[in-house]
This record gives sequence, C-alpha cells and structure tokens, in this order.
Amino acid sequence: MELTKIQPKIKDLPEVTPINQESRFNFDELFFSVTDKKSNILFANDVFVRISKYKEEEILGQLHKVIRHPDMPRSVFKIFWDHLKANKPVAAYVKNMAKDGSYYWVMALAFPCDAGYLSIRLKPSCQIFDKVRKIYAETLKLEKQREIGGDKKKAMQAGEEHLLSLLKEEGFACYDDFMWNALQGEMKSREDQISKNHYDNYEHATEEFKTLAELDGYLSNLVCSLVSLKSVYESISGHSGYILALAKSIVRLSLNAQVNSSKLTDTDQSLSVIAEKMGEQSILGESNLVDLKNIIEKFSDITGTLNFDIVSAKLQVEMTLEFIRELKDNSNKYDNAELKPEEAKKILYSAFEPRLKTICDGLIKIPEYMQGLLTGVKVIERFLMTLRFIHITGKVEVSRMASNSAFATTFQSLLEEINTAEGHLNELSDSIVSHKHVVEKFRERHSDLTQILKNLNISLKQEQH
Repeated sequence: MELTKIQPKIKDLPEVTPINQESRFNFDELFFSVTDKKSNILFANDVFVRISKYKEEEILGQLHKVIRHPDMPRSVFKIFWDHLKANKPVAAYVKNMAKDGSYYWVMALAFPCDAGYLSIRLKPSCQIFDKVRKIYAETLKLEKQREIGGDKKKAMQAGEEHLLSLLKEEGFACYDDFMWNALQGEMKSREDQISKNHYDNYEHATEEFKTLAELDGYLSNLVCSLVSLKSVYESISGHSGYILALAKSIVRLSLNAQVNSSKLTDTDQSLSVIAEKMGEQSILGESNLVDLKNIIEKFSDITGTLNFDIVSAKLQVEMTLEFIRELKDNSNKYDNAELKPEEAKKILYSAFEPRLKTICDGLIKIPEYMQGLLTGVKVIERFLMTLRFIHITGKVEVSRMASNSAFATTFQSLLEEINTAEGHLNELSDSIVSHKHVVEKFRERHSDLTQILKNLNISLKQEQH
C-alpha cells in the first residue's frame, strides 16, 4: 500500500494543567488514530479531535504523548510499546488529557500497520476497569517514590513488576491474560450499553456498508458465544496438569516394579513378566497421555487466539463502519492529515481482514480438537483397563510370595492411580459430551462467516468500479 509522503509537523503547544473534569463521549462512539513508528500522529478521526479539544491542525504531526495524562504510570506505556515493537497487538486502559486539562478514560487497542501503528479506542465500563484505576494509582505512587533522587528507568521497571504482581493478585497469569479478558469484558459491556440495531437503518447505505453491518452483527454474536467457549475451556483445561502428573507416576511405578523384579528368585518369575508388561504399558501410556495433554493445550491456544481475534475484529469492523459513516455525513475533508481518508480506511481494512481468515480457520478447529479429545479419552480408558488387569494379576502373584511388601506397595499405589485417573477421565468425558452442542455451533458459524467474507469481497469490488 502506497502512502502519502509523511512530513510530521512539530508545533509548540502551551503546557496543559490537569483539571478534575471529564471530557465526555458516548458508549456508541469509537475513535482512532494512525501514527508513524516514532508515534507522530498522521491521522485522527473527527471523534478523536473533538474529545481531545485540539484543533485538527494542532494535533496532527504531534507526538502521541501530547494527550498523555500525568496520572498514568509510565510502566503501562512501557508494556504498551514493548508489545508494539515486538510486532504484537496490545490493549490497555489509558487516561488521556484534553487541551483544556480535562480527562477521558479509554480502552485502547493498538496494532502495527503499514504506516506505523493503528490505535482504536472505546469508552470503558466493565468491572475490571474499577480495579485497574486502583492498581494504576498504587503503581504510580510507587514509581514516584522510586524516582526521587533515583533512576527513572529503574523506577519504571519497578512499576512494571508491581503492576504485574497486582494483576496476578486479581487472578491474571500475565499482562496478556489480563488485557484479553479486559478487552472481552469491555466489548461485552459496550454491547449491553448500545442499541442492538445500531447500523440497521443507516440512510443511503452502500453494499459495502450493508455487508460490513452484517459482519458486525455476526461478530457480536461471536463475542457473546465466547462466554460458552470459555466455559468449555475451563472445564477441560483443569485436567491438563493431572494428565502429565499421571504419566510420570505410571512410569515411576513401573520402574519400581522392574527394580523389585530384578531381586526375585526363579520361583517368582511370573512377577518379573508382569513387571515387564507394566513397563511396556507405561511407555505406551505415557505417549498417549502426552498426546491427550497436547490436544488440551492446542484447544487452550486456539481458544485464546479466537478470543483475541473475535473481539479485536469486532472492534475494527465497527470502527470501519463508524468511519465510513463519518466520511459520508461530515464535511471534513481531512486536508491537514498526513494520510488521505481512503488510506486511513485501507489501514482499517488491512487490520481486520487477515484476522477474519484466522477466525475462520479457528472456528473449524474447535470441533476437530474436541473430537480429538474424545478419541484420546477412549484410548486412555483402554490403557487404564490394561493397567487394572495388570494390578489384579500382580496382586494374585504377590499374595503367593513370602516377602511381598515392596511389590504390594507398588500395586496398591497403581490401583490408587487407576481409580483417581478414571475419576478425572469421567469428568473430562462428561464435559466434552455435555458441551458437544456448543462446539458444533462453531462449525455452523464457520460456514456463515465464509459466506459473509465472499459477500464482502464482492461488495468491495463493486465499490472500486
């Protein structure tokens, strides 16, 4: 994609003093900006300009920190930029400051793009937001304390560690875990706040707009379905750690049996055969258990990927719709912008189009992985039946020995592992079966999305002609 020549205009603006007054905007409003790699603002839509209270010619060409509020911990921006520089998308709650010193909170979702970076904002309102404001206040306080007579870089690193520890206390394993949960929560909260038919009756809508509106409605339903997908994931993922522990335990018990069998006399060789069979089964069983664990982890990975892709694609598509409507309804020609409106629109498209293809692939993998899990469970059930037979046979042989304490302990431990494993497998199997109808819906949604994408490609070609 060719961009207009970028010549950022650096202007001297008067220093802004923060005031305890909000620069308000509505839940149905979205706004975005495009910056270059150095964070100079190349394009900002009308809503962005209005809320910032700067004139368009004042804000364009400025470094994005022109709207940074002093209440924001520097460590948040470190995390933000670490992600972007690693070519990863990132989401964060950000408190911004308008030209008159008033503040406005946003949930910002940023992506690398052809021009540099694309950032889309929405109004936050979910429960996580309340917790974050307290976490930010604590983190900022620590940073300020460390900065007194010290190194600002070290203070920022200390702030990052403190921020992550506070998020961990709230149940988030890492920053990425937090931001995708927060983004999902905000999108769900926003859906509850605005009209379900937000784009239905837009006057003089083009085929492009209509198809995007259909896609937006489809993604809204997918966002809601993430709750059920999360339920499936949570019911399955808890068994992953146990499965690995079981594999290690079976191998350990088989090794103990083989060591003990090496000390047997010729009259007790039947136990040596049983120990040998137990060793063979442990190797096969370990392989099958690891395969099952890997499928659970793949399911976990695809769930996480879908969570992000669906929520971010929904936000990107909606931002594109809002921008198309803005271009149609407003007289602003964006003459001061470093990018033309059509270039900005292409950047919005290039953000969500690849993500839709990833969603399509992910939707069909969900039922495939669930079928793989069910098959894996049946394989392990057969493995446990074999182990139970080994236990019964071994117990009979041990009862004939004069000195049998070591073997008796091994086989008793084996029985305990079998019983516990069967309990876990029953729970896992029940969970898979009970969620089968939920999973099959994702197969249907894959077909729906495929058709919508075809319609979108057709409408775009029509727009170009």
